[in-house]
Amino acid sequence: MRVYTHFKKNIFFDNKPWEYRWRTLLQFGSSWKIIGSVVMKNPGSANYLNGNNHWIEDRDILSHLESFDYLRDQVCGEKWYEFHSDTTMECVAELFAQKMGVRDKSDLQGVVQIFNLFYLREQDSGKALKAITAMPSARKIDDEIFMDDIRALKSPVYLGFGKLAKSSVFREKASAFFYEAKKEHNAQYLNADFDDNHFYHPLALMRYRKNDLRYSTLRDKFCSC
Repeated sequence: MRVYTHFKKNIFFDNKPWEYRWRTLLQFGSSWKIIGSVVMKNPGSANYLNGNNHWIEDRDILSHLESFDYLRDQVCGEKWYEFHSDTTMECVAELFAQKMGVRDKSDLQGVVQIFNLFYLREQDSGKALKAITAMPSARKIDDEIFMDDIRALKSPVYLGFGKLAKSSVFREKASAFFYEAKKEHNAQYLNADFDDNHFYHPLALMRYRKNDLRYSTLRDKFCSC
């Protein structure tokens, strides 16, 4: 699995530089065909593979990556970087391997897209929430990207934004992803009423609570649809 993403540094809040990561792609094998999408809270611990001054310049790889760009990314000349994976990404890969009916994530072929409710990079979700609610400039970027994210969804879609979906700040965005997944992407594993869904995060689904009946039932429903 290779991880590609857009990335920015030095968005300042409380005299601390914050980082911003969006349009993240998990690419498997030799294929660049989209094989699914997942929507989560915000980017976590994954970091540069080759350092922050080493963006991708290989034209063959860029020819594929640029097909995933949003118009604003093209206009702003945003760079693509290769990142290490983190545990959440590994869980996403395992989930889609089960969904696709292959033996292991190494047998996947194609791209799983990762979307988020917001794009400030911080592993501690509490710190991330505190920062994003106090940073109008970052929220403006999120709002600009949001409709592009909705349009870019491809089936199958797994929604894993957890309790954040029901918060006053992000409920509207989460519900928009929910109704798009239900209406346009045949997400039959989801209950019809938004509030009847738990939207379990992939870490819980594939690691911490994987043997809990509620989690395994949801996982099996997603993988069998």
